[in-house]
Formats: sequence, structure tokens, C-alpha cells
Amino acid sequence: MELQSLDDITLEDISSGLDCGSLTSVQLVKAYLIRIREVDEEFRSILEVNDDAESIADELDKERQQHGRRGPYHGVPILLKDNIQTLDKMNTSAGSFALLGARPSQEASIVTRIRKSGAILLGKANMSEWANYRSTNSSDGWSARGGQTMGTYYPGSSPEGSSSGSSVAVALGLAFASIGTETDGSIVCPAEWNNLVGIKPSVGLVARDGVVPMSESQDTVGPIARTVKDAAELLSIIAGKSTLDKRTWNIPFEIPDYAESCQLKDLSSLRIGIARNGFRNTHQAVITEFERAITILKIAGASITDNANFSSLAEWDDWDKEDRNIHSEVHFKEAIEAHFKTLVENPNNIHTLEDLIDFTKRHPEEDYSSRNIDWWLGSMRSSKIPTAEIQQKIDKMMRICGNEGILGALETFNLDALVMPSARDPSVTFAARCGLPIITVPLGFYPPDTPITMNKRGDLIVRAPGMPFCISFFGKAFSEETLIRVAYAFEQLTHARNKRQPFRLPKTELRDVV
Repeated sequence: MELQSLDDITLEDISSGLDCGSLTSVQLVKAYLIRIREVDEEFRSILEVNDDAESIADELDKERQQHGRRGPYHGVPILLKDNIQTLDKMNTSAGSFALLGARPSQEASIVTRIRKSGAILLGKANMSEWANYRSTNSSDGWSARGGQTMGTYYPGSSPEGSSSGSSVAVALGLAFASIGTETDGSIVCPAEWNNLVGIKPSVGLVARDGVVPMSESQDTVGPIARTVKDAAELLSIIAGKSTLDKRTWNIPFEIPDYAESCQLKDLSSLRIGIARNGFRNTHQAVITEFERAITILKIAGASITDNANFSSLAEWDDWDKEDRNIHSEVHFKEAIEAHFKTLVENPNNIHTLEDLIDFTKRHPEEDYSSRNIDWWLGSMRSSKIPTAEIQQKIDKMMRICGNEGILGALETFNLDALVMPSARDPSVTFAARCGLPIITVPLGFYPPDTPITMNKRGDLIVRAPGMPFCISFFGKAFSEETLIRVAYAFEQLTHARNKRQPFRLPKTELRDVV
């Protein structure tokens, strides 16, 4: 069979090649490692590769020959974000030198699931240090260990979000797919900026044990891939209950094959709403493509309800930003210190948030004070606020973002999903605060006359000609099957991702190693 380009290859292409013997997992690993060496010095998307990847691939090739494949990801190389624990030679550092050399007591539950599926852990991806929960003035994709991850669709651009390396590597074809984590936008935002599909699952659908934490109520783990179906297949692998994460105990069903939702372009049974008042400073090019998308969804049979708005938006806008953030700030100190207690090797003796602050201040490679520690200082302050006052603010948060936000819109207008241009404030943040699912799918690209815009730090481009933007679908908790169905239909009717490639790609292909 003809070997497809690693720039755009699908899981079906790889599985077919592996099944018929036209390629091996060892060859796949070798090709990806060569591609990493070709371009990643420029993009800095990968912190370290798994030295055992080729030998693992060899064992999986032999198993396939003797017993057949375990599933669709058997022998397929993927990346993990550097905050997901593994018991192998790789570090789990959250991008910081503070945890370099630390050893966990056990692997994350999702890593056990991934290994069981036969997928190959190719390496650990760079990320915004501490999942963007250290500095208020840093740049997305920077970590002390990995340096600055760069975006893929314009030179000097931001990769966005803390799962930056996980997204950049997939966009460049340095691994087939990746696993990211999200607390507020950290999967869906870098997926958007790198023209990919990102699934932010409901909190509790995927176990978070063994993941360096930020917020017990918001943290989740999800797939990043080039197509909806490939991401859905990976979600089926990592989703499920874990004895080590009580939030997963409430999953109300047996985990389905999410790829089964990737079959139809007919959306005639679905009601989809637009929270029009949630559009914030949206570029005209995005609005134009979004309106075209709505027309496509209507043609596919979806019933569209416009102005299915968030009734709480004015109250959200008026609410003090420090109070908004207390929801995550108050939990971080307790969560991160509990994580430190699980380490069986802790060479830098990081046991408390105070220890972490001290290490960061004392080590020049952590780039303090150019990059501040204000999120940590906020967590220290919030930990002293009385419990009753904290709960009052959390209750307000859940009402604004949930019952009078996304959930309120879904219920009031009897909707199966909401659709919005991808943007963090307010829709992604509302979903984050309530633990609700999001799927982001490529929509379009900024036109040639788009002025270049820099980030607040002034070191990365955040908007430029040819940079991608996405469309996002939101739903109730555990409504991933419905969202995948809508996202897949939209993707198949538009193929928006295929209209432009990254400004630089590796040259090595499978034909060069087969």
C-alpha cells in the first residue's frame, strides 16, 4: 500500500499499514525520532524522548505478528505532557527544575491504560511551566527545562495554552497524537492555535491521579490529534474509573467506543444553540467563518437556536477578578503539597509550596523575577481565607458559570450543545469552572491583511496572517458522544484543517525508513 505523509496520516492509515506489513512500529518510531531531530530545536515542543521507545515498538511488532493487535493504537507513538507521571526513565517535572529527578510511587492510571492499549510513549512534551499556574506575566509554552515552545503557523508565534508542546508536536508530525491536560483552556486553546482537534473531557471522565495537580474540581486529561475520530479513539482508551480518583466513581455508564459517534454527517435530531453574548472582541474573519459554519450545521439538519445567551454575563463582567480566581487558588496549595508527599525520590526536597517558591527564587534558570510567582502568592493568601467565605464564592461561581451560564442556556433553550468561536473568556472558562466538556475543531485562518498582534509580554505573536482559529462545541457533563458526533460531522463537511499547513515541516517520511 502507498505510505501516507506523516504530516497528515490518520490512525486508519497507520493501522492498515501495520496490519498488512507495509510498515512496522519500529519504523514509525524511527521516522518520528528523525523528524524531531530535524525541526524541534526550533520549536522546542519535546522535553525528552523515551530511550526505550524502539525496543517497546519491536516487542509490539512481534506481538502483532503472533497474536494480532490489541486495538487501533497498537504500536502507534504518542506523547505525554510533562505533568503526567510514568515509571520509566523519563522525568515528570511540570517543566520545572524543582521536580527534575523526582520519582513517583506509581504511574498515572491513564498511563497504565495507554500501555495496555499498546500505544507507544514516545516522549514527554514541553508545557507552560506548572500548567501556567506560576506566573501572571510569563508566555504560553515557556518552561525552565524546555525553554519557549513556538507556534507552528507563523514564525515567532505563540503556541498558546499549557499543553503547548503536546499540540505543536502533533501539528508538526513529530508524534501521531498526544495527551494534554486542562484546567482552563490548556487543551482547547493550543489545539486551536495549532490547527488541531482537542477534546477537553468532563471532569471525572478521565482519571487525574498521577497528574501534577492544579485544581481538583477543574483538572482533566484529554487527547489532541489531527482528526476528530483519531482523538475519539484515544479518549476511549484513557476514559474510565480509577480507584485513585473519586471523581471518576460517578461515571454513569460503561465507557463507550467514542469513535462509534464518528459515522454520520446527519445532525437532524440535534438542537444546537449560539450564546451570542459570549463573543468577546471576536475578529471579523472569525465571525465570517463562524456564520458559514452555522449555515453548514443547518444544512446538515441541526436545529439552530440563536441568542441562547448566558443570563449571568453582566454579573460575571462586574465580578472582581481576584474573587473569580479564588476557586482555583484556594485548592492549589493543598493539592500540590499532597502531590509532593507521593514522591519516593525528591532530590530538591520540595515538600511545601513555600519550598517551591524558595527554589524558584534561588535558581536562575527558573527566570525569576522576570517571570513572577503571583499565582502561588495568591494561593498562599487564599489558603488563609475562612472556609465559609470560600464556599460562598464557589457557590456564586457555580451559579454564574453553570446554572446561569452554560447549563442554564442548554436547559432554557432545550439544547443538546452550544457552539461558539473558540475563545477562553467567557465560554471556555465557564466550562472549566463547572467541569463541562468541550471539543475544538479547525475552522479557518486569519486573512493576509491581518495586522500582527503581540502578547502582553511582547515576546510572541498572538495574531498574524495565516494563523488558525477554531470552532468549539460545549455540552452537559458526560455528553462527549453527542459533542463528538457534531464535531465529526462538521469536520467532514468542511475539512478546514487541510487548507493550510505549518510554515515549516520536517522532510523525513515513512518511505525514507521503510
